[in-house]
Amino acid sequence: MSLDSILAALAGRLRGAPEALRERILKGLSRSVYRDDLTMVYHYISMISEDYHGVDLPYEAEDFYKTYKGKPSIALPEPHAKAGVDILEVIKSRRSRRRYSRRPLSLGEVATLLYYTVGVVGRTWWGGPKRVYPSAGALQPVEAYLSASRVNGLEEGLYHYNPGKHSLELLKKGDYSLELARIALGQEHVGEAPACIILTIVYRRTASKYGLRSYKYSHLDAGFASQNIYLVAEALNLATVAVGAYYDEELCKLLEIDCEEEMPALMFPIGGRT
Repeated sequence: MSLDSILAALAGRLRGAPEALRERILKGLSRSVYRDDLTMVYHYISMISEDYHGVDLPYEAEDFYKTYKGKPSIALPEPHAKAGVDILEVIKSRRSRRRYSRRPLSLGEVATLLYYTVGVVGRTWWGGPKRVYPSAGALQPVEAYLSASRVNGLEEGLYHYNPGKHSLELLKKGDYSLELARIALGQEHVGEAPACIILTIVYRRTASKYGLRSYKYSHLDAGFASQNIYLVAEALNLATVAVGAYYDEELCKLLEIDCEEEMPALMFPIGGRT
């Protein structure tokens, strides 16, 4: 479709939209022109006020986490129960670290990182999973993948973390560290780490309840889970850094996900400290 036809179709739909939404879109568009920043459109339509609470979106709730049935499953060891360090000291000493030792990670370190990032710690009174990170409406949109190149006891490959079973599901065999570095705009440290955790957002989980507000909430959820990675890595004396610069569609292709249905959020190369 051409830009003109898309704009014409959008104008037709807006004629039937609630007046409050039309006003928000108009304000967002005018601010986008003034600031030369198209994100202003979403900024304004995702706001809430006494006379405007956004609109519903055509999504239904799905399961709280993905599973890859039919893929080889690797049970993970129990995560560490204690780190032996003070949480306030961990928060104060946390840093973004881009240098990693050559030593492989242990499977226990990987299990601990994944569990305390998006793991299930129990069940709610209504049967849903309780997670280690706060989530808007307890809808839990964050998924975690692992690229392993040097992890003792784990074959090189690309994995999905199943939080319900605390296991890894093998998606592809092979070392993808250099491919991830290329996708991350050539950031060499991404390829040098023995493992990389990739967080994604299954948008429809949050959008099934919160409508136009969902894009904000789902990314906040990813931020909460991301801070867990930083703090656990720090507590385990490991190094990591959040990487948000990557070719989105190429990362989706590598993970074999739909970039509209499941959006990449952040990559975390992880290794021992030098």
